[in-house]
Amino acid sequence: MQNTLKTVRDFRSDKFFVTSLYLSLTPQERATRPPMYQTRLKTLQNQLRHWLDDHPMDPDARESVEQDFKRMMDFIDEPKNLLGENSLPVRGIALFSCSAEGLFEAVRLPYVERNTLVVDKTPYIRRLFAVEADFGVNLVAVFDHRDAHFYQVDIHGIRELESFRFSRDREVLPPGVHGVRTPAGMRALHGMGERNVQMLKQHEQQQHLRHIADTLLQLRRTHPFDRLLIAAPDDLASAFPTYLHDYVRRTFAGTIAAHDKMPVNQLYERVLDKILELDREQEKRLLQEFNESIPHLAMSGIDPVLKALEWGNVRVLLYDTDYSVPGCVYYPSGLLGLYPEHAPEGTEMIWMLPDIVDTVVERALEQGAQIEAVHAPEAKAEIHGVSAILRYPMSVGESVD
Repeated sequence: MQNTLKTVRDFRSDKFFVTSLYLSLTPQERATRPPMYQTRLKTLQNQLRHWLDDHPMDPDARESVEQDFKRMMDFIDEPKNLLGENSLPVRGIALFSCSAEGLFEAVRLPYVERNTLVVDKTPYIRRLFAVEADFGVNLVAVFDHRDAHFYQVDIHGIRELESFRFSRDREVLPPGVHGVRTPAGMRALHGMGERNVQMLKQHEQQQHLRHIADTLLQLRRTHPFDRLLIAAPDDLASAFPTYLHDYVRRTFAGTIAAHDKMPVNQLYERVLDKILELDREQEKRLLQEFNESIPHLAMSGIDPVLKALEWGNVRVLLYDTDYSVPGCVYYPSGLLGLYPEHAPEGTEMIWMLPDIVDTVVERALEQGAQIEAVHAPEAKAEIHGVSAILRYPMSVGESVD
């Protein structure tokens, strides 16, 4: 995947355009017949064709774009192209094509928040890096009363960190307690009543959990991760967070239902589901913050948000994944707007966009804003397509000198 990313990032063409596609492939979208993602790609291509008809380009360049469209449709029509390595689930895909220059690259993704089709002089790759940063590096600790396994999960897939795996092969007895192992595997504990046996079991569990916590601290230092998930029996899972070192505890994001005999593709699927759940929880928190920030530190609707971006004043961008609106970029200022007649003084060229929302997202990312896609229907109504939580108060009428 790294070679693919480098190829796309370094690609340049003086004469021809690059077509970039981001397409969601969730299980729900795969289940319909025909698959919903095929219908969505056809819709995106037809919409972009209409826009290209109003913005003529060199015939050879236009033919290259049409070939891009065909290659992309042919690619997603083949089910095996939508499978990950080792049967890992794929819930999104990014395709980059410039047929005239021989470019065609595919990147399988854990998710795609917004279906997007872009034709531009350079590949639209910022979204790739946004997905990678948002998904992050996840460490999954899968353990029971004896064994512990550790897995690293990121945008590239899942792998077990085998050198850190361990098994508790003997009990650690407290001072003064003696035990032997019988042929049946049962321990004969000398001089211990039932209460002491329970204390011994508790001591063994504590030692085991401390070992796991120490291993996670070492992993945090040698294999840095952004998010920690654990899979363990209920009694261990509930007790374990108190054993974590502060340096690790801040990354703890909850539990998943899994065990060490589970195939890695199923474990990966559980991680994806958990990250989706965490994202929905974050979405609710940010929407609450947005509503509490009105009217001084929040703006709703595309016009006010464009003004906030003009000032570099967007701290959090909330956007409806289904919302789109045409717009333009004014050059040489690079400012964004909705209408050519609103171009600022000194504008020398206006680049029309069939959908400005992706450019708004990209501009917010460039300014270091947090991006949050909104999915719930009632929440979409609140943000009117796109909204922002601001860094500092401002009025809609303000403009940059």
